[in-house]
Amino acid sequence: MVQIYGTKRHVYIKFIDNVYVQAVLRETNGQAEYKHHNGVLSIVNIAMAGIGIKRVRIAKLPPEVKEHDIRTALTPCGIVLAVIE
Repeated sequence: MVQIYGTKRHVYIKFIDNVYVQAVLRETNGQAEYKHHNGVLSIVNIAMAGIGIKRVRIAKLPPEVKEHDIRTALTPCGIVLAVIE
């Protein structure tokens, strides 16, 4: 099943079995080329869609709060992959 999320420019493909997902990732090495109708070539990233990954948005923090403090506060929830200002 294909699901298109146009506002974020994402396309999700739902597989029946994880074996197929791993095969696609292995064969494509996580990237593919897409040729637009006007001839422009784009590199498309291929990855598993957020299995076990959550995006957290924290708003209205004072500027003196350091990235380390945010990581420390979120550590009990799991591994923090990135803190983006």
